Amino acid sequence: MVRSLFLAPALGQRTGGRRGTRRPRCCPDSGLELLSALELSTFAILAAIFVATLLGALPPLARRWSDRGLHLFIAVSAGIFLGTVFLHLLPELAHVAAADEGHGESGPWLAALGGFLGLFLLEKVWLRGTDERGGVDPHEVVWLPAYIGLCVHAFTAGLGLSALDIKALVLLPILWHKITESFSLTSVLQLSGASRSRFWLLVGSFSLVTPLGFLFGEHLLIGEQGQAKLLMGLACGTFLYIAACDLLPEVFHHLEKRTPRLVALLLGIASTALFPHELEAAGEPLLVVDWALGSWSVLLAMAPYLLFGFVIAGLLSEWLAPSWLSRFLAGDTARSVGIASVLGAPLPLCSCSVLPVAASLRRGGASKGATSAFLVATPETGVDSVAVTWGLMDPVLTIARPVASVLSAVFCGLGVNWLVKSGHDDDPQAGRGGEASTDSCAGSEDSSKGAAPVSKPGHWLSRAMRFAFVDMFDDLAGALLLGLVLSGLISALVPPDALSEGLLGGHSGLLVMLAIGIPVYVCASASTPIAASLILKGLSPGAALVFLLAGPATNLATLTVMATYLGKRTVVLHIALLALVTLICGLALNAIYAALRIAPSARLAEEHSMAPGPLELACTVVLVGCLAATWWRRAKNSNSSAPGHSHI
Repeated sequence: MVRSLFLAPALGQRTGGRRGTRRPRCCPDSGLELLSALELSTFAILAAIFVATLLGALPPLARRWSDRGLHLFIAVSAGIFLGTVFLHLLPELAHVAAADEGHGESGPWLAALGGFLGLFLLEKVWLRGTDERGGVDPHEVVWLPAYIGLCVHAFTAGLGLSALDIKALVLLPILWHKITESFSLTSVLQLSGASRSRFWLLVGSFSLVTPLGFLFGEHLLIGEQGQAKLLMGLACGTFLYIAACDLLPEVFHHLEKRTPRLVALLLGIASTALFPHELEAAGEPLLVVDWALGSWSVLLAMAPYLLFGFVIAGLLSEWLAPSWLSRFLAGDTARSVGIASVLGAPLPLCSCSVLPVAASLRRGGASKGATSAFLVATPETGVDSVAVTWGLMDPVLTIARPVASVLSAVFCGLGVNWLVKSGHDDDPQAGRGGEASTDSCAGSEDSSKGAAPVSKPGHWLSRAMRFAFVDMFDDLAGALLLGLVLSGLISALVPPDALSEGLLGGHSGLLVMLAIGIPVYVCASASTPIAASLILKGLSPGAALVFLLAGPATNLATLTVMATYLGKRTVVLHIALLALVTLICGLALNAIYAALRIAPSARLAEEHSMAPGPLELACTVVLVGCLAATWWRRAKNSNSSAPGHSHI
């Protein structure tokens, strides 16, 4: 039978000591050995829970949020409530209620129904009826059901933690639950317009509920398992009511903003799945620990090379300008295509920020073939991505990536020049005038930053460093963070050699990575750690190269923009040629590895057990500082441009 983190005291079970020792099966590099070795005092446990609760309240309080930002927080909170119900509470009730010879008990389910109906009557009948007579905004009463439900669940969590002898094994899941619950409560209080005194009273009292449950379980121990079962059922019903009847209607009452709110809702649900809720899982490697260690090792490995690449990219932004390039790209010749491919490869532009540069080249007289080659070579690689590839992958793939990028650009450019003539295009003057819109660039407020400026005040070196670590970093920060998170998650979830067989094994792996890479935007630097993680799990180097080429080169959001200055027929041909040449490059790379009789390698997971050197640590600190500065600038800009929505 499953033993819940929260219902252990009710079942009279402990994981060690006098009630039956069950030691965890420690796993190397998972962080579990360290956790199981910790002997935490009661004061340390209670202090950690209290601090985690306060930390969860900080994001909604970090600044004066706009109405849009506040509703994104509410969407995350709704996801947290739903995830807790369907991924934690209901599975626990299903196992515990059926403990006696497989026959379910009605008590916990009646408690869940009572919690749901009780909050409904409290809010919709009593409080709303009073408010309608007094003319009070319904938003002002939404905090009470959330506070009651969260307190019930928090108290039960404290009881469960008190029943464990090796408390450190499940302290991390409890702390994460406290952070997410406090985040949800704070967001709801913001929505309700709570006064400052009420806010701190409720947050402060909520931060004490789990410690009180812990002390109650430590010293007064519930003897009847039914009491804790009823508490869990009550928490399940209250959480379901809060999510379904309060938060979700509030989040989606304006459908024009549904996409970001839906994403926020899914993120909230995902956050509740980071830790197991069962004691049987307490002896297994903690996913979140492996995930964090994997992402941290990737960050340490790539930081020096990424910073070096940014410096070179900043220098190139001062030395190479579109006005200079356009003189060499005129004419439907192989020479113009070759120059566009070679000169575009080192430029630090993503598939979005390259669009205004390509548009200016096209307006300046560059041929469609040269423009197509430039659009392939520039985002597929760059000095920053080559530097990261050098740090994370083996020499063969490091050399193959820029070479394949240039070859694929030449192939696409020559194909466009040969198969599409301006006189036969559906729009022969496409791109000769007007501006290319680049609104699709993710994480960038103005993708035209990627183009080197004509003239700016200040010394050229300061301009170069500002371009590298402010303009370019602001464009790529979100994608880099996503790449780090995904690479760490792949390292934690996917077993070794899992991708060497099945759908991703053999030639089919190239097709799968092509299907993923073309429609989805992943910048060249961010795609590198993801590809390295996939190689470590058994993906062929050819399939990884296909992803590294196709992912950064294009995405569905930019195709309509490309059509405005190349023509629809040219864009279709551009994508078809790109798909063909990336598959050819992937097959060729697999053949090279087979001929050389070497296995592909990457450098990620080995960092788990190695102390980083001073250079890696220093570069990581600088990189994290740049990411924090980017977040601060975005928050400051958003704060200055949006009206506030806060009562705290």
